[in-house]
Amino acid sequence: MKKWQKVLIELAVGAFLILVVLKLVETWTGVNPMDNLTHRSDALQDINEVAAALTQEMESGKEGEVVLFVKDIPEEDLLNINYILSNLNGSVDSFQMHTKLFGIRRIDFQIVRSDNSYVYDAYKNGTAIPEDRPEALLLYQKVKKILETKIGDRVMTEYQKELILHDYLVEHCTYSFGSETNDNEYRAYGALVEQKAVCNGYAEAMALLLSCAGVENRYVVGTVSSGSRSATGQSTGNESEAQTAARKKRENHAWNQVKLNGTWYHLDSTWDDPVGDKEILSHAYFNLSDELMERDHTWNREKYEVCPDMSWNYFHRSQCYFENSNELDAYVTRMVMAHPYGTLECAFSKFEMTNTTLQGLSTIPGLQSVYYSTVGNFSFSVLTLYIN
Repeated sequence: MKKWQKVLIELAVGAFLILVVLKLVETWTGVNPMDNLTHRSDALQDINEVAAALTQEMESGKEGEVVLFVKDIPEEDLLNINYILSNLNGSVDSFQMHTKLFGIRRIDFQIVRSDNSYVYDAYKNGTAIPEDRPEALLLYQKVKKILETKIGDRVMTEYQKELILHDYLVEHCTYSFGSETNDNEYRAYGALVEQKAVCNGYAEAMALLLSCAGVENRYVVGTVSSGSRSATGQSTGNESEAQTAARKKRENHAWNQVKLNGTWYHLDSTWDDPVGDKEILSHAYFNLSDELMERDHTWNREKYEVCPDMSWNYFHRSQCYFENSNELDAYVTRMVMAHPYGTLECAFSKFEMTNTTLQGLSTIPGLQSVYYSTVGNFSFSVLTLYIN
């Protein structure tokens, strides 16, 4: 036998033995080692990346199995995947985790179509909702009633639709800290039908209402500084060490981006929900730029839209944004004289709202109390006044 023939035989035997070993490993573990090797470079390393990949599949109309390869993602995060997914198109029904090889784990997700997608189809296209989706039918009836009542046949701009739907949601939904027994609180169904939800439910409900109303939007997941918004909305003066530590703590969060006249803006209806004893209806997070939003929110900039300016911010459009304290005082006095009841909300920047200034505002005849809240910790603040 020639030397080259012997080498070929040895190579063939070696390749055969490798194939046998790979097949044995696949039989024992249920994992094809070559798949894990192939996906080492593109394996997902963050639960938000997993959510984005699943969302992309669902937006394309996918149902059934979706295979993803992940690296160093805790099982607890995977179990909570539906809490950060936008459920407008679907959700994860179950998943199977395969044995980790070469630091990579294959996950087989089973995704199902969501109630929200049935609602959107029924509202926009008149598609019948299946009888085995009773919650989808209830949600559709609720969405239809809201849109007929708040918008109906009236000619409205996208901004006007956004504003009236935002105000409806924050006035009719109560914030929840989450329930282990009620997943609806993480869904639009919880926010609109049961009227109780966490941030995911608010953002999902806002996305569903805006989409049905024809306003382009996106569902955003990220984190927030947990202590950056006062529980009462009142100015607390100098920040304590405990308050500073709380503000720096990050928590998972969800909100929306909305497109108006070709430009995108951030909208956080959860953080605009009434807070404190007076239940303040706020517009502090209504159409913010990236620059303002990033002071207490973080998100993956590459995966979402750029929000460059404040042109369609609530306070700018309402002409109640001020960069001069005298102009603010004059506005408040004028508005109190014209509307001696209810609440007054405005925003200011480039000057400090001191306790002396607050006390001066509180002496205006007709004012019952002054509530003061800061958007982040910088020079853009929202002032809310209660009028007798």
